[in-house]
Amino acid sequence: MNEPAFKVRNKLRETVLELLRERELVEASAIARAELVAIRTGQAVEQVLNQLGALSDDDLVAIYAEVCSCEIWDPVRLASAVTAEELGVSADFLQRSRILPLQLDRNRLVCAVCDPLDDEALSGLSFATGKGVAVLVARPADWRRVFDHSFASSEERPVDTDERRLEREIDQVADIGGEGSGARLVATVFEAAIAAGASDIHFEPRRHDLQIRLRIDGRLVDYRTAPADLTGPAVSRVKVIANLDLGERRLPQDGRTTFVIAGRQIDVRVATSPTVFGEAAVLRILDRASLRLDLDALGLNQEVVTVLRRAARAAHGMFLVTGPTGSGKTTTLYALLQTFVGSAKKVLSVEDPVEYHFEHVVQTQVAPQIGLTFASSLRSFLRQDPDVILVGEIRDPETAAVAVQAAMTGHLVLASIHANDAIAVIPRLQDMGVEPYQLAAGFRGATAQRLVRRLCPSCRKLREPSPAERLFAKSVGAELEQAYDPIGCAACKQVGFKGRTAIAEGFLSDEPMLRAIAEGGGATAVAALLQPSGFSRMAQDGVRKAAEGLTTVEEVMAAVNG
Repeated sequence: MNEPAFKVRNKLRETVLELLRERELVEASAIARAELVAIRTGQAVEQVLNQLGALSDDDLVAIYAEVCSCEIWDPVRLASAVTAEELGVSADFLQRSRILPLQLDRNRLVCAVCDPLDDEALSGLSFATGKGVAVLVARPADWRRVFDHSFASSEERPVDTDERRLEREIDQVADIGGEGSGARLVATVFEAAIAAGASDIHFEPRRHDLQIRLRIDGRLVDYRTAPADLTGPAVSRVKVIANLDLGERRLPQDGRTTFVIAGRQIDVRVATSPTVFGEAAVLRILDRASLRLDLDALGLNQEVVTVLRRAARAAHGMFLVTGPTGSGKTTTLYALLQTFVGSAKKVLSVEDPVEYHFEHVVQTQVAPQIGLTFASSLRSFLRQDPDVILVGEIRDPETAAVAVQAAMTGHLVLASIHANDAIAVIPRLQDMGVEPYQLAAGFRGATAQRLVRRLCPSCRKLREPSPAERLFAKSVGAELEQAYDPIGCAACKQVGFKGRTAIAEGFLSDEPMLRAIAEGGGATAVAALLQPSGFSRMAQDGVRKAAEGLTTVEEVMAAVNG
């Protein structure tokens, strides 16, 4: 006798959880928490894991497809061509069940579903339509985007401007509870930012509207313009989820929160500030899943990677990473920290702010308002028996003095500092009051870097370099035999660029260099000593990458001359 359908479905759900455990896609503690939530909400455990960000969309649909022997829905290849009216069911039912009808013929209805094991919903749909239901498993993010476009907009009834204004005012109050147009706007913008690979979201109030811009590959681009009366609800929503003071609108505020997008948790740093037209907000997206903290994956040239690896193996001394704001210094420092995973060394860091969390690092965030500065944290670190200390930024003489002292007393200090290039860190430290003999005792080397936009490999076009490009290459001691232009295609959304890569330079100190520093030789003496060794400057690295088709000469010129 055949088993009832619900028992079969329960067994399949158990198989899903077994596979999640066996393949270590989700931690056991996360499954235990999700089971408690599932009991109270009536949802499937794997669905709870996905909604909490512990299980990604891709891992969820892959497991479903395997267990249910069904295909994964590709919204590009198979679009929705059926309306709720054709089926004789309500859009509300489809939304609650997370079902998207795709194709309908005489005997069969093809649907994309987020939960192919939801027998109750699928049986109800089959009964209501009188059709057999064929199932494709959908990524929740794909389903939501297509469903909202195909069904949600069709149910909105036309209203006049005054009524819409009233709805928004009601929503502004409701936003405190997490609902309303402000919440919808923030959620929509955030999903779009993740899909576009943006690093920042800017909500900028103006006299007559709210401008929303995204920073993509280092460039601010306009995303959309919202009515001015959505400024309050949108910023209020941001402040609610970042646990900021809703009543304080006169002073800037900083906070941190987490969004769950496509089944994964994404940390967000939030900063608000008052303007003449209302509060502005900037959200910095800290997506750990999209960041590979591996020195070989940073896009740095092999010479610099070798310098960084040797620096991480040093027993003591100070190694510096320099570059302007937004040049990837923190990412490089974090990749250096990653090299200590599994080692017996005690690693401490002091940062402003802590952008990513590490299990093997004791991390401290500065709080100047209570006296917790870089310098005071470093002093306390020296009493905690560390092997490696990371300093988020050396920005004042006091921090520089304590960092150098730590480097001279048997600790490896990794830090960032603002300087024009790698060699310029030496006079920069001297300007902060570090004596030449101290530098000679503790300095281990430095790297400098900039980020340039990466050409889309699908549409870049090879050409002869222009006379101006050849002249630039010659001026930096490089040769340029070929160059590439950005064209634009579907893969790069007609921009011509996709992602960013780094151009960099770096060196390690040796005895002649340290002797020259101790004698007060400074940057000029160091540059003279590096020249015979084949030290490659950042601009030369950029020209090489332009010739290889990774970027353009224009991008390199803007980066090194900007």
